[in-house]
Amino acid sequence: MAKTLLDLAAKMKRLATAVDQAASNHAVKVALTIVGDLAYHTPVDTSKALSNWIVSIGTPTFKRIDPYFFGESGSSRNASAQQTIAAAKAMLANKKPGQVIYITNSQPYIRRLNEGYSRQAPAGFVERSVLIGRRVKFEFKAKA
Repeated sequence: MAKTLLDLAAKMKRLATAVDQAASNHAVKVALTIVGDLAYHTPVDTSKALSNWIVSIGTPTFKRIDPYFFGESGSSRNASAQQTIAAAKAMLANKKPGQVIYITNSQPYIRRLNEGYSRQAPAGFVERSVLIGRRVKFEFKAKA
């Protein structure tokens, strides 16, 4: 219990900082959940679309990268998915409270894939991944 108003103000400031950090940590968990789901549900032939789920902080990126592991007929799905998730984790490791997370895919045909062009995934797999991300439970334990 705070003994003075200054003690109370200091405690409230610590609590606000803890809430900000908890919200930031939650945003990272949500982003990783979404990227993880996208990595394993994006239709794969060469791994180009899968490898281009790119996480950035502060501003969206519109770059395109070569597949992490080139394959044919989906042969590189698991290796590319693992590398896509690892790249997202590496980017999110330095996220600070208040920074916005972007998940982009600049492959020109990603929209067609999401509209159901491939038999490997139903239309709306991107929206499905976002819904799964939204279900991540927020956890916050305040310290007195």
